[in-house]
Amino acid sequence: MFNKRLILMVPQALRYIARNVAAQWVALVANIVLMLLIGLFLQRLFDGAAVDGWVAMLLGAGVVVIAVRMACLTYAQRMGVAAAMTAKRSVRRQVYDKLVRMGPGYSEHIATSEAVQVSVEGCEQLESYFGQYLPQLLYAVLAPLTVFAFLAPLCLPAAIALLVCVPLIPISIMAVQKIAKRVMGRYWGAYTDLGGAFLENLQGLTTLKIYQADEACHRQMNEQAESFRRATMRLLTMQLNSITVMDVFAFGGAAVGIIAAMVQFVNGQVPFYAAFCVVFLSAEFFIPMRTLGSFFHTAMNGMAVAEKMFAILDAPEPERGTCSVDPAHADIVVRDVTYSYDGQRTVLDHVDFCAPAGSFTGIVGESGSGKSTLAGVLCGRNRGFAGAVVIGGVPLEQISRESLSQTVTVVPFSSYLFSGTVRSNLLMARPQATDEELWDVLRRCRIDGFVRAS
Repeated sequence: MFNKRLILMVPQALRYIARNVAAQWVALVANIVLMLLIGLFLQRLFDGAAVDGWVAMLLGAGVVVIAVRMACLTYAQRMGVAAAMTAKRSVRRQVYDKLVRMGPGYSEHIATSEAVQVSVEGCEQLESYFGQYLPQLLYAVLAPLTVFAFLAPLCLPAAIALLVCVPLIPISIMAVQKIAKRVMGRYWGAYTDLGGAFLENLQGLTTLKIYQADEACHRQMNEQAESFRRATMRLLTMQLNSITVMDVFAFGGAAVGIIAAMVQFVNGQVPFYAAFCVVFLSAEFFIPMRTLGSFFHTAMNGMAVAEKMFAILDAPEPERGTCSVDPAHADIVVRDVTYSYDGQRTVLDHVDFCAPAGSFTGIVGESGSGKSTLAGVLCGRNRGFAGAVVIGGVPLEQISRESLSQTVTVVPFSSYLFSGTVRSNLLMARPQATDEELWDVLRRCRIDGFVRAS
């Protein structure tokens, strides 16, 4: 499970991953040296040789090895965190920049709930992929080869038996990967569907209450929540079953190597210290792969989210106009405009009208007749329309986004104040505005008294 595109999105994280792997490898070598010293020490005890100097050397080596292992593992963990933070920050920035480039019309291709989930929770799922899975994947290849190179001169049959059993764990991972990918896809599909339904129902709660449709939406959300629960349980079941299979291969493989070493020792073909090293280092063949298997399931979350991120990043971007419009002479001419959200139900059907600059034009109609949709077309939010819209003598698609936002202002029925002060909200429209200009705006909106009182 090595996604080249996802890794190329965050090349800065590779150096942290490399340092993580190097630190784990040094810790492994230190552990091998300690086991060899302990084995040689016990060998001299069994042989009846003097061990006075060995005791001091063993104690000193033990202190050094423990210190090295602790330092290396701590450093590796910090590098994993650094890689994860770099990846999350970079990917989140790329998704955000893509949405900005798509402009207000991004919702025609991407649901707002999905964009929020991918940008927030989805990016968090990449933490395990870059911070744990990728370093462990490289280390899990390097560690068995390193231990084999050390054990082969001591007890070649046991080393070969251990090395042969190691691939059984990645084979089991690959065997469940296809099933895991399908289960994870259904899990994230149910998650995004539930999030989208929740956001849509929350935004339209007033309308649902007015038309007494809230009970039906309540039942629908309960059904979607139950579907998400079942998808979660299927995912957990799959993960537990695969972990059980990996444990069988890991402990069984270690047992095979230990039995081979004991047989060699009993037959007098290897010395005691060699058998000791095989017994206590056989787990090092399988622990990295076993850990990789555990990270595999958490990394699958990141891979499932990555597919949704790629869908956002691959979404078509509208052509950006470069022309400017004079707001004082911004006549609006709409000719034969047709619009549909889903390609099946037509919301606007061959609309024609003209609104001269300085005039007051009212558009009336029953709920759902397309008034808000037409406003979305005029402000550039709904771009997938047929027909022609000309503002100030310039076709809509040729007007720059900056000029259009300065010329056309949409005041929705439900407005929002972002977290912060009233001043910070007003400065979003004109960052260089002075306090006098801000108070003038509040006076014209007749809310300056309310702001002063609060």
